[in-house]
Amino acid sequence: MSWTISNNYLSESQMQGNALEVYKYFAGKGWTLNAIGGILGNMEKESNINPGLWQSLNEGNYSGGFGLVQWTPATNYTDWAKSNGYAITDPVGQLHWIDTLSASSGQWIATSSYSMTWAQFKSSTETPEYLASAFLKNFERAGVEVESARRSAARKWYEYLKKYATGSRIIEKAVEWAVAIAKDDSHGYDQAHRDGPDYDCSSLLCWAYYNAGLNTRPGYTPATGTMYSVFLSAGFEDVTSQVNLSTGSGLIRGDVLLKPGSHTEMFIGNGQLVGASQNELGGITGGQTGDQTGAEIHVHGYYNFPWQYVLRYPGGNSAPVQGLYIVKWIPG
Repeated sequence: MSWTISNNYLSESQMQGNALEVYKYFAGKGWTLNAIGGILGNMEKESNINPGLWQSLNEGNYSGGFGLVQWTPATNYTDWAKSNGYAITDPVGQLHWIDTLSASSGQWIATSSYSMTWAQFKSSTETPEYLASAFLKNFERAGVEVESARRSAARKWYEYLKKYATGSRIIEKAVEWAVAIAKDDSHGYDQAHRDGPDYDCSSLLCWAYYNAGLNTRPGYTPATGTMYSVFLSAGFEDVTSQVNLSTGSGLIRGDVLLKPGSHTEMFIGNGQLVGASQNELGGITGGQTGDQTGAEIHVHGYYNFPWQYVLRYPGGNSAPVQGLYIVKWIPG
């Protein structure tokens, strides 16, 4: 996914991509999914979740609304963005402002109907519908409220993003389990005895995601020849076309790299893989239990095996780089 930014109204699929980016940012700041759903319900009605949208598509009208939450006048945001080194359409700047300045700027004003602080809003477990109304009344104070539509949109985004919230937890559990196995020398490589304490390349990854809650061991532990179909059935997506296999560009934490019938490893971020390679004899069977070399199961830098597929469970996220984002710009 990536940002779509333009002074145009967005399609549903484009809004979905932007909503996912909003989720990643705010979830990383500790917001609840409920609060993210609530603000997205408002963003959809204000801007199509589009950081480049001007009110009535009147680009450059700084007395009108602008951006994700349609700051009005636009200078309420754009002056701050320019003085703090952000392009006015930069979504990172807009999300940073919302997260950190909504209260101190005076934009968030608690009402008697929704008597909560900004910090309480961000951490609230009230329903997305309730929080959509809270954001409308306490932040937006919109001239055209369409409150019921904002509440419905908040529920829609909450349900859409719930799988990513769940997926993130699954991926982290799988990565942490695989890395822990690699660091524990009581676990080595063995293709004949591959279901613990020793593992081979495929059983390591199958057990990692199985222990995280996915059905990647459907009554048996797949080998690389059947992993593709088993992992797709477990909810993974084939994202090979999104990755440069030569360099690893486009990989995100938790991705499974696979060459059927040969080898598989997991990308864990920061240019590193975790995988099971071979026993201390340089083979696949016959070694002692446990890691005799420190490298039978280990973490190491990325390389192209060469891989044939990249499989990804929904909810993964690349390590954030401050101020960097992928953007699809649609000219007006």
